[in-house]
Amino acid sequence: MAESTMEKLPISTASSGSTLPDSGERSEFSTGAVRDAMQGKGIPSLIPIDALMAVAKRFEDGATKYGRNNWKLGIPLSRYVDSLYRHLWAFMEGDESEDHGGAVIWNAMCLYQTKKLIDRGKLPNELNDL
Repeated sequence: MAESTMEKLPISTASSGSTLPDSGERSEFSTGAVRDAMQGKGIPSLIPIDALMAVAKRFEDGATKYGRNNWKLGIPLSRYVDSLYRHLWAFMEGDESEDHGGAVIWNAMCLYQTKKLIDRGKLPNELNDL
């Protein structure tokens, strides 16, 4: 798919009179279609589907066992780190007693999100025990 950068052109919606967010750069496709540039926005289509499915299943299992969004109530960061390493080591040793890869991803995601929630003042600072 061919892409090229075009000049900044304001895009407005006639119905609301508002202007769409604009990075100032464009991607133009071989079909002639144009979109705002993607740079700096991430590329979700590159995330491995099997990994997403594994972590989604881990969230489902946790919701069943502990209640939906239990982890969002606040768990110390060290608990995520400790669990992440235990599951990583089990994964590396070929242990298939549970989905250790999914558990690694789950712990990493919750570690990251919990730290963000602490930094934003939505969870108490004492949860950052690293």
